[in-house]
Amino acid sequence: MRSNAFGRILAGPVGSGKTTGCIMEVLRRCIEQAPAEDGIRYTRWAFVRQTLKQLKDTILKDLQAWLAELGIPGIGESEWKVSDNTFYLKFGDVRSEWIFIPLEEAADQARLLSMQLTGCWISEAIECKFDILAPISGRIGRYPSGPRGTCTWSGVIADTNLPVEMSDWWKLMTDPSPEWQIFIQPSGMAPQAENLNHLLQTDTTKALPLDHPKRLEQGRTYYTRLLDTYGSNHPWVRRYVYAEYGDDPSGEAVFKASFLPKFHIIEEDLQVVPGYSLVIGQDFGRNPWSLICQVDHQGRLAVLEEVPATNIGLEKHVNEQLKPRLFSPRFTGCKFIAVGDPAGIARSSISEESNFDALKRLGLAAYPAPSNDVDVRLRAVEALLAKQVNAGPALMISRRGCPWLCRGMSGGYRFKKNKDGGLRALPDKNSPEGFDHVCDCLQYVSQVVNGGLVNQYIQRSLPRKKLPHMTINAMGWT
Repeated sequence: MRSNAFGRILAGPVGSGKTTGCIMEVLRRCIEQAPAEDGIRYTRWAFVRQTLKQLKDTILKDLQAWLAELGIPGIGESEWKVSDNTFYLKFGDVRSEWIFIPLEEAADQARLLSMQLTGCWISEAIECKFDILAPISGRIGRYPSGPRGTCTWSGVIADTNLPVEMSDWWKLMTDPSPEWQIFIQPSGMAPQAENLNHLLQTDTTKALPLDHPKRLEQGRTYYTRLLDTYGSNHPWVRRYVYAEYGDDPSGEAVFKASFLPKFHIIEEDLQVVPGYSLVIGQDFGRNPWSLICQVDHQGRLAVLEEVPATNIGLEKHVNEQLKPRLFSPRFTGCKFIAVGDPAGIARSSISEESNFDALKRLGLAAYPAPSNDVDVRLRAVEALLAKQVNAGPALMISRRGCPWLCRGMSGGYRFKKNKDGGLRALPDKNSPEGFDHVCDCLQYVSQVVNGGLVNQYIQRSLPRKKLPHMTINAMGWT
């Protein structure tokens, strides 16, 4: 509340009082709004969440309970209008509209994006689409206006649990712009955990003074029960109890049993071995990611750098993103080949040029991976993960050079769950973070490395020497 930033996010574990904090912040801003010419303080807020039921079950009930408990004189004039899905706050000289907007219907989204607002509260932000944030920001600071004055403060507040790593919300929270500030509460198991005085209290402990050890101990049981239910290492517990960025709990990591981050991920930059060729894993489509790898003299696969691509054509990606990396000083003198999705051999219906033809035209010797069968691809990666060389990993991934691959291998690349709770047979190909693209690149390279085909592919890429033409004397036939 000491911050006046345009955007503020309050993140923490479940039960930590985030909703109550946001209610109080909106109420405070309504009271601090400068009065208009008629002496009234006008504000208008949008309260946003994924569904209307969630808004009514959480925010509406909580704010009605808190306003009643605060006992503000004249607060009885406030009312909830079902027809408008709006709570009209009235007391003293304060007049504020708190409009409940779900994001489940296109009509509701259109309504939100046509409003004139003082501010917006996004409840449980990670459940909402990140793309809605920019258009919402464009509606802020537009009410009051004219004879009703101007905004004393305007902006966006949001409460949330911790998001999945590499998601759009994660990007905002770990690298916020200057107009945003992020506030993360302590873990529910930390000594300084918030709201323990009010969680799961009994009549006996509630009678004790605030911060009494027995009262805090009783509040802590709220979190210990969750740990007993799920286990301390469960992805859900990591995010919703320990208040840490973590994995999506809706599926299961593809390489859960074989990938060991502390073993396979190298924190510092991996060194490029001079004289050894680079093998580039290449995905196609509108997100043509590349993965720059090298097999060293010990037969280990070093994954050096990833080259991301989003909504871009292959030729533009190669010329503007991949080639500048390959021709950088780090890779000076290294030959390179590309191994890509076998589906890339299909020719375009427009130019009759395949993806592999395009790569060769752009100067990259490119070949399809031996197989596009998912089981074969995953087994190739598994084989390298399970193998050791000189008591070290046979597959080494640079965290600094490949943050997306590290995150994908650590759980972002997943088998999604069916409605019955069972896992699907194939990894998720439509993850919004795009982990499947970079993991596919690793699978193409792993097939070539695990099959011992690297040298064979490199030899195929070399220009063939033409034997000098020899004139044979006719006497040689006699």
